[in-house]
Amino acid sequence: MPLDNESMGHVDAVLQLLEAEKDQVQKQVAAGQARLQEINASIITVKSLNSTASSLQSLSSRPPQSKYANISVHWAILDFLHDSGAMFSASIADALKAAGVRTRAANFVNNVSAVLSTTMKEHNEVQFLPDGRWELTESGINKIEHIRTTPKFRRATGTW
Repeated sequence: MPLDNESMGHVDAVLQLLEAEKDQVQKQVAAGQARLQEINASIITVKSLNSTASSLQSLSSRPPQSKYANISVHWAILDFLHDSGAMFSASIADALKAAGVRTRAANFVNNVSAVLSTTMKEHNEVQFLPDGRWELTESGINKIEHIRTTPKFRRATGTW
């Protein structure tokens, strides 16, 4: 049964109202998703700051300014990540410098990132997490646990 003109007018009016409401809800969802991304980024930043602070605090129980002064950046990253857990490249670089790594690099974070993403990733010692942090793999854990037993590492880090 076909609709008369008056009924068609009501159907069109209801359809326009529903389309307008749909547009409004889509705008609210988009705004909510954008806010959710901002909150997630803030959470990651705060976790990084907290993790860096606790890692630097744990380093202070060791010989603080010289722990990594006499070992390679590679070994220092392995040792640091073993004790700290997953960290961002910048946080790792800050902690290593605070623990005595010497560098002439203009941007030490880039140096740390390069070691992580090339040498260490190629040897399956680290993995890059979806949130942007790096963590040791089982292979990396085993490697540093072995390295820590060597006289060379123990002499260099003063952990005799």
